[in-house]
Amino acid sequence: MRVLVAGASGCVGQAVVRALRSRGHRVIQASRRATDGDNSLHLDYSQSVPPARWAERLRERQINAVVNCVGILMPSTEQTFERVHTEGPIELFRGAAAAGVTRVIQVSALGVGDDAQSLATPYLHSKLLADEALATLALDWAVLRPSLIYGPASQSASLFATLSSLPVIGLPGRGQQAVQPIHVYEVAEAVVRLIEQQGALADVSELGGASAMSYRDMLQHYRDSMGFGPALWLPTPMALMRALAWASEALPQKVFCRDTINLLARGKVPTPNSAIALLGRSPSSLSQGLSVTPPQPLLDLQVHISPALSLWLRSSLAFMWIYTALISLWWPQESGVLNLLALCGFSGSSGTAAMLLSCVLSTVLGVWTLKRPGPLVYALQFGAVLGYTATAAYFMPALTMDHCGGLVKNVPVLALILLLWMARPVGEKTARHHANANALSKPGSVWG
Repeated sequence: MRVLVAGASGCVGQAVVRALRSRGHRVIQASRRATDGDNSLHLDYSQSVPPARWAERLRERQINAVVNCVGILMPSTEQTFERVHTEGPIELFRGAAAAGVTRVIQVSALGVGDDAQSLATPYLHSKLLADEALATLALDWAVLRPSLIYGPASQSASLFATLSSLPVIGLPGRGQQAVQPIHVYEVAEAVVRLIEQQGALADVSELGGASAMSYRDMLQHYRDSMGFGPALWLPTPMALMRALAWASEALPQKVFCRDTINLLARGKVPTPNSAIALLGRSPSSLSQGLSVTPPQPLLDLQVHISPALSLWLRSSLAFMWIYTALISLWWPQESGVLNLLALCGFSGSSGTAAMLLSCVLSTVLGVWTLKRPGPLVYALQFGAVLGYTATAAYFMPALTMDHCGGLVKNVPVLALILLLWMARPVGEKTARHHANANALSKPGSVWG
């Protein structure tokens, strides 16, 4: 069968092309970057192409089926939702009907519907209009509405991988939004099954992965797959998340925007999950999928150090805290701690009390670093060093100009704390990788 794949250079499109060719189909790849050739076709939905012209092009190529995988998360001046999601695809669909194309598969999005919330979301509404227009045409059609798609070339997966690799992870609200991620290879497999299915088609199918989970649990899966240890989770009010998304729309990125926050708040769980029927089995779990195609964060923050080096670095850091406490207690005048506290407004008994409190904190941080290192103790140390540095610089600015680097030395100290905070001993990652690799050999895994 000769199949035209629109959006062949994108995440879903690449997977669909690969899956179709593996089944022996002749694929014509259509995308903005492509030029007209034997196996390629230039396609730019931002430019209007009359259905009659599309019909002519499709007849020339003897196209039997069309798969539309084109989609954007953020509009721009050149690419609007109206053109890319609605008007452009409808022109292609009508041209396909006029050309006698037998089947059209539209890859839409989960959450598309005629409810008020969907209609108020430009991304979803633009997808809905194309879905509805396709359903009115005299040809076999199917609309797939997948949940969050992850896998190679997925922009959203790269964003999630980046967010999950941070030492402090901001959550929209409490991060309890329901999601059911599905691997792009299994979305492509579903497309191929529909292309090859016998009999008439006229169906809308929602697709999801093996099981639903919270947004926080999804990020934890990403974090585990990259070998990171525990993180600090920071619940963030939804109003603040939307404000951050609005501000991010001005940055050179195409993933994080107000629509993505609204889509996440809406939930991404199919009801029912048609992936089971289309694939003929249960989809693979998120941990299995991430083990086979590891996530690619926008920034690589992975740090792996040997247990011996980790102990040495932690011991050095612990020594610094405990030494500071002992020097302050034994020589409060000579060390200058009381003078600094006096400049900060703590003198006499209040200065002594503040010194004792600081010594207790330093001792606790030192012992804690040796005994039970974890994200909380490193976060406290990072905050304490920043606080001490800012306070000393404000009340004793001469320390910032000390030729011995009195306060400047805190810069590498902060770097060391951050390094230990983000590091994970090499052996732990290796054990986790082998455990997940073994899980892939179990029955039911598409890659087993």
